[in-house]
Amino acid sequence: MQRFATFALFAVLAPALVVGAMACGSGSSARAKGGVTIEPLGSSTAVVAAVPTGGKPAAPSTAAAAPTGVAATATDEPPAPAATESAAATSTPRAQLASDGSTAPTEGRWIEVDVTRFVVRLMDGAAVVREIAPVAVGAQVDTGAYASTQTGLFHVNSKIEDLAYDPPYDTYISHWVGFDPDKANGFHSFLKDATGKVVDARTGRLSNGCIRTGAPDVVYAFAVEGMAVWVHR
Repeated sequence: MQRFATFALFAVLAPALVVGAMACGSGSSARAKGGVTIEPLGSSTAVVAAVPTGGKPAAPSTAAAAPTGVAATATDEPPAPAATESAAATSTPRAQLASDGSTAPTEGRWIEVDVTRFVVRLMDGAAVVREIAPVAVGAQVDTGAYASTQTGLFHVNSKIEDLAYDPPYDTYISHWVGFDPDKANGFHSFLKDATGKVVDARTGRLSNGCIRTGAPDVVYAFAVEGMAVWVHR
């Protein structure tokens, strides 16, 4: 009688034990078998190695410090047409103004950016080594916004030559030369596709703060970390 009672009790409890064993860890991503962890099959979609993400992020880093540039000014110039032909350089003398009150370096090698005439000049003291025009600058200038090209004296802080994905425009760029860490601005190529072919070579006031150029390899070769970059109107 005692054996029969024990057998009956086991018959009642066995299904519950089995159910409990199946439910425990049923949401886990791996199973143990013979002391070996068996991972589940992944998605059938192959993971394709992508180029690094580069250029200016779509939004400022949460760890970034508050902007140190000068706040927006009511005298900000209206955007110029984005067409290339409207951005031709000219040698007519004009006032050179930077929002931080800085003036052009007078010695050593440095880079000049004229946001009014859409010109980049590679300089050695007062001598122009190379002039590159037209280029694209920010649709905003000196507004203090993250998407603004701020004028002032900066220094090259990073260089990345390879093709990189540019999230804000869902395109690619190359020859990155960073100089404004507050706004994550830098020089780089015109916008490209995944193969490196230029797909947007517009110039003028249209970027989200960076300086786009058709000769990014020249700027990249000239620039060294620590080199002065003077951006002015």
